[in-house]
Parts: sequence; C-alpha cells; structure tokens
Amino acid sequence: MGTQDAVTVRDAALTGGGAGTRGRAGGEVLLGLALFGLYSLVAMLPEQVRQDAARRRGESVLALERALHLDVEPALNGWLAGRPAWRALADYEYATAYLAVTFAVLAWLYLRHPDRYRTARNAFVMLNVAAIACFALYPVMPPRLLGGLGFVDTVRLGRTWGSWGSPVIEHADRFAAVPSLHMAWALWAGAQLARAGAPRPARILNGAHIAVTACVIVATANHYVLDAVAAVPLVALSVATAERLAARPPAAERVPAQDAFFLAVESAAAPQHTGGVIMLDTSRRALGRLDLVRLIGDRLDRLPRFRQRLEDGGRWRRPVWRDHPALDWSWHVTERGVDGMDGLRALIAEIQAEPLPRDRPLWRMILVGGAAPGRTTLVFLMHHVVADGVGVVAQAISLMEPAAPGPSGGAEPAMPPRRRVREALAGA
Repeated sequence: MGTQDAVTVRDAALTGGGAGTRGRAGGEVLLGLALFGLYSLVAMLPEQVRQDAARRRGESVLALERALHLDVEPALNGWLAGRPAWRALADYEYATAYLAVTFAVLAWLYLRHPDRYRTARNAFVMLNVAAIACFALYPVMPPRLLGGLGFVDTVRLGRTWGSWGSPVIEHADRFAAVPSLHMAWALWAGAQLARAGAPRPARILNGAHIAVTACVIVATANHYVLDAVAAVPLVALSVATAERLAARPPAAERVPAQDAFFLAVESAAAPQHTGGVIMLDTSRRALGRLDLVRLIGDRLDRLPRFRQRLEDGGRWRRPVWRDHPALDWSWHVTERGVDGMDGLRALIAEIQAEPLPRDRPLWRMILVGGAAPGRTTLVFLMHHVVADGVGVVAQAISLMEPAAPGPSGGAEPAMPPRRRVREALAGA
C-alpha cells in the first residue's frame, strides 16, 4: 500500500466514511442524464393534443404584453431577421452559450468550491424539475410558431447547428416557452457565482451574458418578454429553497449495512469488537491514566466516534450515531496492573471477552503496568461498528502521533520549493 493509499484509508476510517459535500462525478453525470430523460418524456407528449391549448396561451401572453406595452418581440425579430451577420451570432448564442456557461459554472464549483457545489446543484435540479413541470402542465407556443403574425424563426432559417435548425435537436419540445430555461440558467449561474465569491470580472461577464440572453431569446422569436420575467421567481425560489435545506442541521448518520451486520450477530458469547496492544517505553517518564485522559480529550475532534453512541433508528431501520453528552472517563480509560507477560495475556483475554455496552461510545483504553520493566502497555478496544482492523490502526496512529511542531519565533514557515511550483501551476 502506497503512502497516498494509506492516508486515504486512514482519513476514511477516522471520519466514518461519511459523504462529502459533492458526489462522485459519475453520479453527477447520471443525475444530469436523468433530468434530460425527464425533459425528453415531456417532449414526447403528443403535439396534436397540446397544440391548440399552447397556441391560445401564446396568443394570450402576446395580448397581455400589448396591454402592458411590453410587446417588443415583432420589432426586435424584424430587425434581427434583416441582418444576416447579427442573426447568425444571435442564433449560435441562443444554441450554445447557455449550455457552455452553465456547465462551466458547475465544473468550477465542483473542482474549486466543493462546499458550495451540492447546494448549487440542488438548486439547479429543483429549477429544472419545476420548469419541466410547467412545460408539461402549461404548454405555451413560442412566437416563432404563431403563424400570420410575421415572426421569423431565425434559428431554423440559419440552419443553426445544435438547435432545431439542424437534425441534432429536432426532437426538442416546441411548446416549452414558459419559463425560459435559457434565462433561468443564466440567472442561476449569476446567483451561484455571487454566492461562491467569484472574481468580479467573472460576475460582470455573466451579467453581460444575462443581458445578451434576454435580448436574444426575444429577438430570435423563441420567447416572449414575460417568459424571461417568469424565470426570475423560479430561480429565486429554487436557490432560496436549496440554501435553506443546506442550512438545516445534518441528519443523524445511520450505521452502514455492512457495519450493522456486526451489531446483529453480536452476543454475550461473541463480542464483536477489535483491538490492539501498544508497548510504550516509560523508563524515562512515567505515563499515568490522567495523562492518557488528557491526550484523548485534546484529540477528540479527530475521533468523532469516540464521542458518539448508538441510538435505535426505529423498527426495521439501522441504528444512528448520536453525540454523547458526557464521556464517563472512569470507564473509558482505566489503569490495571499485572504480573509479567502471562498476566498481560490473561487480562487481554478477560476484557476481550466482555461485550462493550451500547449506552456509551464503543471504545475503551486500559493502561497496564507490570508486563515488562520500564514498559507500560496500552490495550485498546473498539467495536467493529466503529472501526475494522485497518481503522483501529488509523485511530491509534491519530491518537499517538506527536503534535506537529509550531513555527519558531512566530514567523510563518517558508513554503517548500515543490509547493511553490504547485501553487504557480495551479494559478496558471
């Protein structure tokens, strides 16, 4: 096992293998495919059934805009249709920019801000699920499909690759006008860049992207002005909901199935704990029980299972880990004396045969004197639900390794040359 592997195993053992703030990349891709599959199901709904209702709603939206003096679609669309160069730029912005920006923000959060990624992704998922529900329940025909009103479908006219102007996206839902997902994704990206503290140029650039997207979706006759307006509360609601869910206290961690097995098979005759023995050289300095209590107390933040106990998770459900309010140090850390190695073996056999009670954290440490001259023996026990064999070693290493020496004189330690190179490459 290499050094990196050892560190990985040790970290997993100490943290209990809990889930991080971001999922595996493969799982995130599968989630994205599931969203696309949901959208595709709506797109496959029979158009003949939806067409009349979608047309009536599209005409109603346009009539409402006229009443509100917001009906700029005919003017913008007519201006763009007569300018081939601007039309091509707008068509490709419509077909590609929202995808590129959204995936870039997701990748940036995943790699550089994993603490923010899961919340941002949850907001994105809720945003899309709500929009897809709107497409299914309230189909609206976009301006480009309202015949007789003079609108030009610039995307199809330019045979724009990556949209319905080409065979690649010919199956897209034609009645998915309200809300505008292009606008919603751009606003979502802006909200996440702001919350993650992105550099100002990136936020300004995305602000320009939002403004351009608002113009393009209307000028290409793919959306009404009110479609873009409808995206605003949808994004606000999804982002606020995701943030609120993220701020909730974390749910109790449930014991994994593979560990719950050892709880199920444990009996008075077959305790399911592991342990180890460390022989310490105390010829120069004695080690007492209070020294060990102080050492463990100082490092409890590294050992979460040392301050947690099991709690019944309910009928047919696995137990959960709960913080234990106060450790009974007189039970967890004790001191015994033996007569030579034979006495040590007899003591280990005795304590190994006793199941650990489940009304407290499932570990014990026993300082044993008298096994050998100038030596003090540390015997430790942990239930298999806390750590397996490798985990026990990791716990012991974390407990016994000396504290890292602080910098002398209060000066910040010099950065090693290799680290300086890595920092420079990361910056580039």
